[in-house]
Amino acid sequence: MNKLRIKHGVSAQLMGAVLISLLAGAALFFVLLLLGTVLLDKTVYSRPFVESMSDRQFILLEAYVEDEEVTRDYLRPLDIWCSRGEKVYLSIYVDDTILYESLLTSKVRPDISNYDPSLEDPEREYELTLSDGTVTRTFLYYYTGDVYYYWVVVTASLAAFALFSLLFITLVHRKLRYIKQLKAELDILAGGDLGYEVTVRGSDELSELAHGIDEMRRSILAHQKAEDEMRAANSELVTAMSHDLRTPLTSLLAYLELIDRGKYADEAQLKHFISRSLDNTLRIKSMADKLFEYFLVYSSEWEHETMEVLEAADLIQQLCGEYAFSLESSGFTVRCDIGPVSGRLYADAALLRRVFDNLYSNLVKYADPAKEIALDCRRQGGSLRLTMHNSVSPSGERGESTNIGLKTCSKIVRRHNGSFNVSCDGNSFEVEILLPLSDG
Repeated sequence: MNKLRIKHGVSAQLMGAVLISLLAGAALFFVLLLLGTVLLDKTVYSRPFVESMSDRQFILLEAYVEDEEVTRDYLRPLDIWCSRGEKVYLSIYVDDTILYESLLTSKVRPDISNYDPSLEDPEREYELTLSDGTVTRTFLYYYTGDVYYYWVVVTASLAAFALFSLLFITLVHRKLRYIKQLKAELDILAGGDLGYEVTVRGSDELSELAHGIDEMRRSILAHQKAEDEMRAANSELVTAMSHDLRTPLTSLLAYLELIDRGKYADEAQLKHFISRSLDNTLRIKSMADKLFEYFLVYSSEWEHETMEVLEAADLIQQLCGEYAFSLESSGFTVRCDIGPVSGRLYADAALLRRVFDNLYSNLVKYADPAKEIALDCRRQGGSLRLTMHNSVSPSGERGESTNIGLKTCSKIVRRHNGSFNVSCDGNSFEVEILLPLSDG
C-alpha cells in the first residue's frame, strides 16, 4: 500500500491557524487603536472642542454661583460644583491674589506666594462676578480625560478578539468539515457500499487515515472479487467434473456389469473388458488428482498432517533417482548432478513426491526429447537447492492452460517454508526449488 507523505501535520496546522488568527487580531487591534487615537485627537481632544466645553462649563458656573449665592467669604458651594464629575480645574483671583483653587478646596487657604495670574493660560480666563458683587479673574480648565481613550482600547480589543475567534473557527472548521465528511463516507462503507471512494484531501494525518481507509476498501473489494471468481471457478469445476466423470463411470459400470454377469464370448473379450475398465479407472483417477490439486492450490485451509523430520540426502537420492529413471524410460536424456547434501528436512514426503510427479508430467508434455534435461541438487547455505532445466519442444502439448500442476508445486513448496521459481523464455524452461535445511 502506498503511504502518503505527511507534509503538514494536524497539530502544525492548528498552531498555524492560531498564529495566523493571533497576528490578524493583533494587526486589527493596532490599526483600530491608531485610527481611534487619530479620531480622538481630531474631536474630543482637539483644542476647539476643549475651548467649547470650557465656555459651556463657565456658563454653568455663573448660573451655579448665582443660585448658591457664592460670596467671597462663602466658597463652599464651589467645592461641590468642582467635584460633581466634570473634569474641571478652577482657580479664582481677586486683585491678582488667589482666592480659590479647586485642588485645595475652600477649607484650605492657598499660599499666595505660589500663585500668580500671569502664570495662567490667558485663553482660559473668564470674568466671574460673585453674589456679593466681587469681580474675579477666573481661570477654568476643562479636561476631556482618558475615558474616551479607554473606550477605544476596549472597542479595538473586542474587535481583535472577534476577528481572532472568527478566523480561527473558520480555519479549524475546514478540518472539522472534512472529519464529518469522512464519518459520512465511513457510514456509507459500513452500509455495504464498498464501491464508494473515500475522499483523500491534503497531506496530514487525516489524509493518511482517509488513504488507509480507501486502500482497505480496495483490498476488501479485491478479496471479494477473488472469492467471487473462485466461487464461479469452483462451480464450473464441479459442473465440468460431474460431466466428465459421468462418461468413464458409465463405461466402467457397464464393463463391470458385463464381467459380473459373465456376458463375454471368450477369454480375449474378457481381457478387453478388463483393459477398458482399467483405462476408465485411470481416467477417473486422473480427474480426482486434478480435483485434489485444484483444492490444494485454492483452498485457504490446509494442514501439515504428516510432517516429519527426514534425512535430506536419502530423500533427494530416492526422488531424483526415481524420476531420472522414469524420464529416461520415456525417451529423455537426463544429466543428474547431485552434490553433497547434509542436513534434515521437516517435510511431508508424499507431498514432495507429488511435486516431482507434477514436474515429471510437465516434462513429458512440454520437454524436447532431443535435448538434454539437466537436474542439479546441492546444499546452498541453509537451504536445499534443486534446479531442473530443459528445452521446450516445438511440437509439445499445449493443454493445462491454467498451469494447475505448477501452481500445486508452488503451494506445496511454500507450505514447507521454501520458494518455487519458474523461468521460461519460450525455448527453455527452468524450475528452482529452495527448501530450508536444519543441522539438528
